[in-house]
Amino acid sequence: MITLGVDVGTTHTKVLALEIETGRTLALESAATPVVRDAAGEAHRPAQVLEVVLELVGAVVDRLPAGATLDALCVASVGEEVVLLDANGRPTSDAIAWYDPRGLEEAAAFMDGLGGKLPLSNRWPPDATFSLFKLLWVREHQPETLEPAVTWTDLGDYVLHGLGGDLVMDWSHASRAGAFDIVERAWDRATIEATEVPLAWPRLVPGRTVIGELDPAPAQRVGLRPGTALVSGGHDHLCGAYGAGVRSTRELYLSAGTSEAHLSLLEAPLEGEAARDIDQGCYVDDHTWYAHINIHSGHFFQQWRALLFDAVEDEAMYEIVAAADARGIDFAVSHDLRLGRLDAVPYDADRAAVMRAVLEGLAARSAAIIAELETAAGQPYELVLAAGHPTRVPLWRELRARAYDRPMARVIEPETTAFGAAIMAAHAVQGETATDLVASRTEVELSAGS
Repeated sequence: MITLGVDVGTTHTKVLALEIETGRTLALESAATPVVRDAAGEAHRPAQVLEVVLELVGAVVDRLPAGATLDALCVASVGEEVVLLDANGRPTSDAIAWYDPRGLEEAAAFMDGLGGKLPLSNRWPPDATFSLFKLLWVREHQPETLEPAVTWTDLGDYVLHGLGGDLVMDWSHASRAGAFDIVERAWDRATIEATEVPLAWPRLVPGRTVIGELDPAPAQRVGLRPGTALVSGGHDHLCGAYGAGVRSTRELYLSAGTSEAHLSLLEAPLEGEAARDIDQGCYVDDHTWYAHINIHSGHFFQQWRALLFDAVEDEAMYEIVAAADARGIDFAVSHDLRLGRLDAVPYDADRAAVMRAVLEGLAARSAAIIAELETAAGQPYELVLAAGHPTRVPLWRELRARAYDRPMARVIEPETTAFGAAIMAAHAVQGETATDLVASRTEVELSAGS
């Protein structure tokens, strides 16, 4: 069996072909995720994203052995983004990027008003980045794009719909929408009515659900047979965790990239004070929940890298920083995870010392987040399982292993999210046996040469 996993990420979109029986990646293609930048902020143009996916799928299919048959395709994507659709399923506007600040003011106003009195908001307080508040921003600032829209969905489920699938939203993306009851696994009507946004909300499905078949037109374009199963995926970090083999509440999964997701599985959602400041939702299976805290480590890192080592190659920069001493410089990330503060910088500090302090500060903040999740869940984590591009760097692994002070393993598969989506596709058409396939991992030793 061969399946395709698609990962629509913040900076890049990837398509991976996986041979399920062997766990071997047969082909992988990647391209930049198109971003629209203007005075209002940053957004994704859904039709352009779909076009990139089609091009990458075609390139992957061209690299497969002659006569190879693909059984299913599954899509993972960034979360919180809103794709408005008209009656013909066409986007009516760009989708505000998940990290764009548009919606933050609307979130504050909503929670200070009617939203703060709603049972759902009090039970599980929504994050200000959730889709609900992007919808409210559109209602206030771009009503002309809302007028022709009849419904909406997330970016990954829009791609599946564009390929021929039913218009749905998977539970993990719905968990980031701001109007989803994670226990009932249903939209909360009171919250939706409070928004006064005249849209139909999409049908909900768990991840790993066959939601349709590949239409003839895209099938002909990419060289696949019409009727290839289309499978609901999920939020990219969660699909990555699934691909890495996270099935136990005793593991903490760390997805390091543009954003840094810390998540663990729950047998039941947290309630009361334990739930404060922790995102919760449905995992990409049909029976588990997750607890999650995210930090924009990649943004902090790139900000300081550009200031201090802009013209230096990564390998050279890390060699310089690994030999440096932070000299007591403190880099702290604020409690709301949006601001970084540099303190106690000696007058003769060099750029290597400052950069090392930034890396150490991000490691310390990550360790504090893990401790917070551990306390909320009421049980220790036996392993930190890390995935993502930064884990390839020996200095990153060394600083993190010291900060965490517990066993740590690195996922070897470089494209864990696409890999996870491909496994989810197999599960949908093959059943539980496909969940036995997970990405390989290796223990991290506490040394700079690990």
